[in-house]
Amino acid sequence: MLIPSLSRIFSSLRPLSSLSSVTRHGRLLRVEWDDGERGDFPMVWMRDSSPDAHTYSLSPAMSARNLHMNTFDVEVEPLSFSISKDNELHVEWPGNVTSKFSSEWLQLRNPSSESAAERRRRWYLFPSETWGREEINQRLATFNYNDVIADDKTLYDFLESVCLDGIAVVKNGPRGERGAVEKIGERIGFIQRTHFGNVFEVCTKPDASNMAYAVPSTLPFHTDFPSLSDPPQLQMLHMLIKAKEGGNSLFVDGFHVANQLRVERPEVFSILSSMSCEFIEEGFDVHDINGETIKFPFNMAARHTTIKTDSSGRVVRVQFGNAMRSWFYDCEPDKIQELYRALKVFTDYCYQERNLLKITLQEGDTVLWANTRLLHTRDGYVEDGDKRRTLTGCYFAWDIVKSRVRSLSRKLSLPSAQPSAVGK
Repeated sequence: MLIPSLSRIFSSLRPLSSLSSVTRHGRLLRVEWDDGERGDFPMVWMRDSSPDAHTYSLSPAMSARNLHMNTFDVEVEPLSFSISKDNELHVEWPGNVTSKFSSEWLQLRNPSSESAAERRRRWYLFPSETWGREEINQRLATFNYNDVIADDKTLYDFLESVCLDGIAVVKNGPRGERGAVEKIGERIGFIQRTHFGNVFEVCTKPDASNMAYAVPSTLPFHTDFPSLSDPPQLQMLHMLIKAKEGGNSLFVDGFHVANQLRVERPEVFSILSSMSCEFIEEGFDVHDINGETIKFPFNMAARHTTIKTDSSGRVVRVQFGNAMRSWFYDCEPDKIQELYRALKVFTDYCYQERNLLKITLQEGDTVLWANTRLLHTRDGYVEDGDKRRTLTGCYFAWDIVKSRVRSLSRKLSLPSAQPSAVGK
């Protein structure tokens, strides 16, 4: 089943209707529309959210609430309320404040409306579905490099695909030329710096600071930086020079695997979502900063569960990398064997054919994926003489990527655009 784009989701919203009545019910104002819709609006919320100059400071660069919680009257009541001739709800408040709520403003924020709530939940761009091999092979989104660089709608579609599926590919970029990562990064927003720098290069080399640089043999499935408590959430790689043979990229949706385990092996899911592993990363990397070679030593350590869930039980993060897994387990000794068995099952699921996405990146291709959702690896490769297989890469935070998606939806007036704090 294909994940619907946000544009298709939001374009299905029904036309807005007119206000027909407003009545008080305890601490609520009940608003009714001429199509039968009804909304119960808390008085304190209406005063706090009032779209007026007393309540909000507005400028081209920002909007921010003026009210201070330490002086705000959370028991505030309106002095009067009515529907105006131009079909707005007018509310008079103490302190000489008048709120004017349009029908559209109220419907888009209706606390009683499940469709309004679902619309707002989707604004967080959290995936509603996960994928196995069959699903992702049908819908893996690919885009043209020049279009991503030059066209805002293509950039929006590209980033939206990454938000929903955790991965998308850009084709036909510069071949054998550095700079594509920086250019795409500039289109997205801010690249996230790590101890490997802003932009890094992946190729076999002596004094390797990472397993991907050490050997051309097959790597195990992993997420980058399990040694960090707050790792980069997305990774991007651009193929500069491909291998003569092999070097294919493999991905698996960690959220999908976690949900499979929840159903098929609940005892394994329970262990991996409750027992933590420690990950360490020690060494150094060499950076060229303003023409000066700088040696940067690092000693990273973090402890976390392989599967992280939120308060509702939804899987929100997967982190694992066997190469960096430490010896320390903060539990009773007899529990360690159970954890090893669970990690073995988790890894076996990652390698099941039903879960695998295989991508052969050509020179000039770029892939962007969710590092705290997808596990990735590459198979072994043979280089073409002295031409080393080389990629450039960088990292991003979800906040930056999702901010760009939301900003573009407003800029392009897409159906997926959501209201601001005070605007429509």
